[in-house]
Amino acid sequence: MDSIFEKFREIPTYYIEIGVFSEDGERQKDADKKTKDVIRLGVNNAELMYIHENGSPINRIPARPVLQMTINQAKKEWLENAIMRAINAYVRSGFNIKEYEKELERLCMKMEKYARDIIYLNDGRLVANSPSTIRGKKDIGNHPLFRTSQLAKSISCRLIKS
Repeated sequence: MDSIFEKFREIPTYYIEIGVFSEDGERQKDADKKTKDVIRLGVNNAELMYIHENGSPINRIPARPVLQMTINQAKKEWLENAIMRAINAYVRSGFNIKEYEKELERLCMKMEKYARDIIYLNDGRLVANSPSTIRGKKDIGNHPLFRTSQLAKSISCRLIKS
């Protein structure tokens, strides 16, 4: 019996992160394969997601907390079942931690899809665009956080083992 308990004590702690991850400070190679520092102008997708998630009163951008909505949904509806499936997979596989991790990675994929769908589906949960923004988006009108789908595509979820 103690050996079974020991197998469960061996399960590491995992964290799930969702967002748009920026690897600032990374170096990039140019066509000549020489390393050079990247100089950016404007904001990257990680910074843009932060602005939209929290809003920017000075720029009259309302908060559109896509990531927080996703975290809330995961806690409320999916997390407990995902952990139970992970434990079951761990036991059925003869205590293979990779099977445990696969279930948690499935939760990550579900969260990623959910966050992207909030943007893609435009189901009314996000604050509407201002009239001037709608005019600037002639082809899509009132579709918050969506112009090229680049921001939605950049949302990712990752499983971190500690």
